[in-house]
Amino acid sequence: MTSEFFNNVRTAVLGLTGLVCLAYGAGALALGTPQPFAFWLPGLFGIASAILITIAAIAAGNDNARRATDEGYVADRKQAEGFGFWVAILLYPAFAIPLWQGWVSYHTAYAAMGTLTAAAYLLKFAWLDLRGRL
Repeated sequence: MTSEFFNNVRTAVLGLTGLVCLAYGAGALALGTPQPFAFWLPGLFGIASAILITIAAIAAGNDNARRATDEGYVADRKQAEGFGFWVAILLYPAFAIPLWQGWVSYHTAYAAMGTLTAAAYLLKFAWLDLRGRL
């Protein structure tokens, strides 16, 4: 397995996990319930992503895995981490008025904020990685 293929696997599974988290958070808000679909699905996708990335790294070997985690990967990861952090921070004031007015329950806000924070990081990382290749 080449470093390029390993990088493709990593980006694809993280992007897919990000989409599941985004769907869960958006679904929770749209439906007004903390469980728009099976609550374990975002976590399952996260665990499956970790397993698939680990298997791909082992199959790629040390040299190719090291090549796939170069300075471009580190820069993309740091930028995605910063974006995810600020999304997480800004979700608190964004949910303040809806919670105060009773438009959203605390359980729904908790579910949405958690999955939207994860989606922000994962999708930003996938976007930066794809953008860097185009």
